[in-house]
Amino acid sequence: MDGVLALAGWLERRLVLLVLGVGTLGVAVPGLPRAVADVDGISIALALLVFSVGLGVDPGGLFPPRALLGRCLVVTVGAAAVLPLLAWSCSRLVDDPALRGGVLSAGVAPAEVASVALVALAGGPATAAMTVLIGSTLLSVLIAGPALSALARGASADPASILGGLLLVVALPLLVGVGVRALLRDRPGPAQASQTGSLVLVLLLAWLVAGQIELSRQYLMVAAALLLFLVGSTALGLLLSAGLPAPEQVALTLPVGMRDFAIAAGIATQAFGDAAAAPLGLYGLLVLLLGAAAAARSGTHAATGAAHP
Repeated sequence: MDGVLALAGWLERRLVLLVLGVGTLGVAVPGLPRAVADVDGISIALALLVFSVGLGVDPGGLFPPRALLGRCLVVTVGAAAVLPLLAWSCSRLVDDPALRGGVLSAGVAPAEVASVALVALAGGPATAAMTVLIGSTLLSVLIAGPALSALARGASADPASILGGLLLVVALPLLVGVGVRALLRDRPGPAQASQTGSLVLVLLLAWLVAGQIELSRQYLMVAAALLLFLVGSTALGLLLSAGLPAPEQVALTLPVGMRDFAIAAGIATQAFGDAAAAPLGLYGLLVLLLGAAAAARSGTHAATGAAHP
């Protein structure tokens, strides 16, 4: 197991550079990642990532501390109320209606599945991030259709497809991972495999998502709109989690700042057509870079004693 831990440490110290590297590779040579994505490779990678996170969760601590539950609720509801309006405002920068719809769809998507793993890698309580993820999923099922209808002249999304996809990608893999951890409670292997597996799968996701990016001049404003939305959503997460210790603040900020690009792409396709999903590849790479940077920053602080108690 020493080799597994050494690999995890090596990957974590270089996570941002590695995400940039595999992302560049995916953009430059997109054939293979697109072929993998065509057979549900992104969904499978996300499910494996959730399973890996589950391996690292103590079965006796599936829920965040009671003192943090109220803030989880505030963060979840606050994000659901503000992010659709923020995405709509950012989408005004884009002229093409389909691409504008893609930007808007990010605002009604739930929290990104990978944010839970990245919170764990950052040293924050993954159970808090998972609570926000579950809550945001339920709210997304309820509000995505009405919000799109109000903000985009009658566009809508199918709640059943959102919920069904997340049950398969999030709920089932998490339960299996936690179950395996419970069976092997006294062994160190699952926790070590969780850390290393999460890092490898984040890199795999970055490569797959980057392969979906299409480079063209018209995407310059799309990129600006998505970057502005990412900055705004992250600022909202920091505001809603203000006053908490650094690990808890990371755990609540990342799920707000990182919205699920795969679910957003599905919503965009339903509501605005296939072309609307194109911007979400770029958005997916941006959110993974944000999460990798947060994990690297928190890891550095932890190593110097600056962040974690």
